[in-house]
Amino acid sequence: MNKYLILLIEILVVTTLFTLFSCSSGSNEQPGPDTDVSESDADDTDDTDDTDDTGDTDDTDDTGDTDTDDGDDADDSDDSDTATDTEGPDECEGEISSVVIGTYNTHLFFDKNCDSGSCSNYDFESVPSDSEYNAKVRDLAESVKEINADIILMQEIEKESCLKDLFEKSGNYDEFYLGEQGYGASVDTGVMTKGKITFKNRHVEQIDCPACENGKTTFTRAFLETHIELGCRKIIVFSAHFKSKADDDASRRLAEAAAAVKILKRTAENNPDALIVMGGDLNDEPGSDTLEPFESDEAFLRVAGELSSKDQATYSYRGDAIAIDHIFWVKTNGGKYKTGSAEVVKDAPSLYSLGSSDHAALKATFEF
Repeated sequence: MNKYLILLIEILVVTTLFTLFSCSSGSNEQPGPDTDVSESDADDTDDTDDTDDTGDTDDTDDTGDTDTDDGDDADDSDDSDTATDTEGPDECEGEISSVVIGTYNTHLFFDKNCDSGSCSNYDFESVPSDSEYNAKVRDLAESVKEINADIILMQEIEKESCLKDLFEKSGNYDEFYLGEQGYGASVDTGVMTKGKITFKNRHVEQIDCPACENGKTTFTRAFLETHIELGCRKIIVFSAHFKSKADDDASRRLAEAAAAVKILKRTAENNPDALIVMGGDLNDEPGSDTLEPFESDEAFLRVAGELSSKDQATYSYRGDAIAIDHIFWVKTNGGKYKTGSAEVVKDAPSLYSLGSSDHAALKATFEF
């Protein structure tokens, strides 16, 4: 009897333990749906983060690529559109609809030091006195104000200190850049602009010149490339100053023109969303061999071409009024020349100079 009683007790204990174990297992399985909900919430959170990250990444990449890398700018157009859609209309508050770009040869704007070692009355470099230098700066500042451009391309400036003095005296611009060549009495290309300079490049590399020794030469002065962010617009300008006809070397000037065409076309291909303009003293006239690569190519438009030969003239050579300072629009989707806006700025209708310079200035308006 005791034996059977013990067996019965054992059976009851096992049954009780089995029941308790089953209940405990069921309890652990019940949170399953809650776990699924949590995973769903996590997915929703990830989706939100992805959207935010995309917007932030686009903004950062656009700025970085604009500042430093031309090659990626073609992709930036799509990224910028996406970023604009994400950020909304407030992203480009203050967007401009037009910009005025001018070019002006300042004429031998030297500082007060003789860097070439030859500064007599018959030498190329001159050394102005303090009063003469200050008068030159004031005169150029007045001329710049009369031109009244948002971006002004400049030539024949010896040093960055000269351009800085003019920049400060003018008071109308936010930044400046000089393509300093670094040798004594160099007269260099420069730019003063409203807005922000995001990328700078002095093109001083060797270029093809079939008629030159060893088949190579360089730009006479730096072919100055400046990327500008102004009023939510991307603008790329080139300041040029080709070989003078004094002690002429036409083959070098032709090489400069051919190299400039290649650089401009490559820039337009990489930056289809930018307004691209080249201006400067090209030291040759419309219809010349120098201008032929630009004028014969539908990718370019010489903005003063709609003016009469007299009205587009910027220089007087042996009594003849000629146009040697030019502005070319490089055609892209980023902006266009405003027809009828090209204007030569000079001291008087019968003169082809402005202020202390022997050149008049040229300016034009471009629309977005």
